[in-house]
Amino acid sequence: MIKLIALDLDGTVVSDGLTISDKLQRTLNYLNRETDIRVVIATGRMFPSTINFARTLGCDGPLICYQGGMIRDLGAQGVPAGADAHAYPVLYHQPIDFDVARDIARLVQDNGFHTNFYINDVLHTTHFNPESEYYAKITGVTPIHSPVPEAILDAPPTKIMIIDEGCDDIIDQIKASHGQHVSLCKSRHNFCEIVHAEVSKWNALAQLMADWHLPVEAVMAVGDQENDLSMIRAAGLGVAMGNAPDHVKAEADFVTSDIQSEGVIAAIEQHVFGGSL
Repeated sequence: MIKLIALDLDGTVVSDGLTISDKLQRTLNYLNRETDIRVVIATGRMFPSTINFARTLGCDGPLICYQGGMIRDLGAQGVPAGADAHAYPVLYHQPIDFDVARDIARLVQDNGFHTNFYINDVLHTTHFNPESEYYAKITGVTPIHSPVPEAILDAPPTKIMIIDEGCDDIIDQIKASHGQHVSLCKSRHNFCEIVHAEVSKWNALAQLMADWHLPVEAVMAVGDQENDLSMIRAAGLGVAMGNAPDHVKAEADFVTSDIQSEGVIAAIEQHVFGGSL
């Protein structure tokens, strides 16, 4: 029996227009408020850009952010309304090793790549351009312009993201030099995300499963991109969205309909409520 549903955000719950359908909002709020099923967001987004979506869906507990690099507790007691994101306690955090991050910073600087560095839940970007404006729009987070990457590394970053159409070449270079220290994946065709080698959405979920004494068989994970594969492969029921690439669908136990056709609701109806909701 499913007791935990892990949901990616963008392309799974949140459409390209940055909206969540009314029906999906009602469904997830019902699960969170009226059942003993836990719904957990597992996203590549930073915590500040996840909060509003989580509240809209009634997900008032731990949020998995940065591809699993950090878990903050949105449901923590004693945090005043309207508090800064940093007021919420960190349950888990695995940043990139400092020396590795510095090497990657030098590499992207030498190649002139537009790169984001996420340090202590603050976003630094090397470039202000249409890509950074678009990223600020879809995340709701205004970046700090930091054109010299090495200068901003006063603490190890939780995530580094290269935004470039030609990021495949830099991925190969980083894999060759630091493949044993970092994990790399693409969340969009031009977004290369770099986290600590031990970080994944599934590893973060495993932290919560241990706290809640839940077996793998009780977990359903739903996603649409390569960065969701860890939880799609490992969950008791791994679900790929209909809009996912074919190689992601091939790894899933079940392929649901796409986001426009309420794929998350279809999966919940079939596998949680036995065909009706």
